[in-house]
Amino acid sequence: MMEKFNKTTKVILGIAVAILIWISGIVIGQEQTVLILSPEGGIRGIINQTKIIKVNLMLDYGGGQIKVYPEMKLNYGDSILKLIEAADRLENNKLDIHYQEDSLTGGISALSINGYQSLPNNKEWLVWLDNNLQVDDLNKIKLKSGDIVELKYIKLQPPD
Repeated sequence: MMEKFNKTTKVILGIAVAILIWISGIVIGQEQTVLILSPEGGIRGIINQTKIIKVNLMLDYGGGQIKVYPEMKLNYGDSILKLIEAADRLENNKLDIHYQEDSLTGGISALSINGYQSLPNNKEWLVWLDNNLQVDDLNKIKLKSGDIVELKYIKLQPPD
């Protein structure tokens, strides 16, 4: 069939197919494209609109105590708080997580993991997402596939 088309028609068809592929990539989105290619995503994930992501979590208690949770599975857009709760379920509720939720702002404060509480002795849990320090509340930081979350229990230095 292609023998009947001249060179100009072939170029126009090639450009049209390229534009169609480009537009479908925008519609599907880069995240969804990655999920289609992964075994957890696929066509079933598109149909039922569940997007499973894999996120890495590291809890650094200080003093060399580090616990790593590689490739935790969550739903796309879940928060860091959901990630911590998923790690707790993975450990059969052995992480002993406590926090206070502000009813006005919906923010999280006074985070405690395994007895390591924020703010006694000027120590606090600080959060890094993909090597960037986060200042938003744990339940407001949304995750995407491939994120690396580090929670570090660090002594805060008073300003000079």
